[in-house]
Amino acid sequence: MSARRAAFLLLAGVASPALSETPAECAAFWSGVAAEQRAMPGLGVAPDAALALVAEFSALSETGVAEAHVAGYRLLYRGLIDGDSQSSDLFTRIATRCDALLPRP
Repeated sequence: MSARRAAFLLLAGVASPALSETPAECAAFWSGVAAEQRAMPGLGVAPDAALALVAEFSALSETGVAEAHVAGYRLLYRGLIDGDSQSSDLFTRIATRCDALLPRP
């Protein structure tokens, strides 16, 4: 994904750092990752871990998955795979904020 596309996602609010991560957003984030992993079997990455996170965040959410944002997160993950540094940075920030929402054992 080009830096232009990542910037568009930021401006569109789909993956905005200003958008506070909620369990529904995090479920959408990991749902997008899982969808791309299923669509790109050549990566050699099974979507099992991402799907497990979708289930965890969906269970924490009162509204389920924020389906309207899944496509944007798919593009973000594709940018990460393609080596786009802006996408990689944004992916890491979102994943870190989502991780903070999970209950600790």
